[in-house]
Amino acid sequence: MKFVRSFLLTCLIVTLVTFIVFQGLNVMTDKKETVTTKQSPATLETIHLLAIGDSLTKGVGDSTKNGGYVPLVATQLEETMGIASVITKNYGVTGERSDEILERIEQEKEIQKEIKKADIIILTAGGNDLIETFKKEKLKINQKSFVQPEKEYKKNLSTILKKIMKQNSKAQIYVFGLYNPFEAMFPEITEMKTILRTWNDDTKKVAEENNATYLSLSKIFNNSEQSSISNLTNPSDKTDKSALLYEEDLFHPNDKGYQMIADKLYRIIMDNKE
Repeated sequence: MKFVRSFLLTCLIVTLVTFIVFQGLNVMTDKKETVTTKQSPATLETIHLLAIGDSLTKGVGDSTKNGGYVPLVATQLEETMGIASVITKNYGVTGERSDEILERIEQEKEIQKEIKKADIIILTAGGNDLIETFKKEKLKINQKSFVQPEKEYKKNLSTILKKIMKQNSKAQIYVFGLYNPFEAMFPEITEMKTILRTWNDDTKKVAEENNATYLSLSKIFNNSEQSSISNLTNPSDKTDKSALLYEEDLFHPNDKGYQMIADKLYRIIMDNKE
């Protein structure tokens, strides 16, 4: 009887040990699978991208009428960063000066709400300030006439960035510089180049003072390879890669121009990625 009892006890112990080990392996396997699921990049992140500004942000000249550079850079970010989605909001208004953009940021609750949610904020301003002064001068370039408008623009830009930072200090902010669409048509007007350089230098300075990143557009639209009206507008020209202006107004970018803007913005966002 002792032998039988001992044999049964041994079998029971072996059975219990086997059960405990088996259950332990199951628990370890379950834990490992859970960790793997949490690391799946497809469900990691949604980015909110907010664009505020003038017609350049609205996307005038974009044949798809989808918003110019905004959806283009969003697609690039989704495809390369393993992001679930990039949610975009476009508050571009054609013809607005910097003071009008500032007014919207101060008064429109919807924009303020989107600023607070945004991970990336893109701003275009100043082009209409410059053009309005140009029109007042009746196409005559007097550098002194641009001094006061430029001071007002700098003040507005600084206030815009400060208000954005106050509502959202964690977002990455990108400020576009200005380009000269008239350079191709009037290359002899060298004064305009000087004025544009001054405005862009000050735009860059104000951006950096407010923890924003400056993007030069003049390097895209006004470099030596793209200085002729043929290069900028003729899709059948040999330099097709330089056909960047919308043919109907010779002012705004066309699809190719917006793609180049999006490409440059994307590269800089990736450079700033932590």
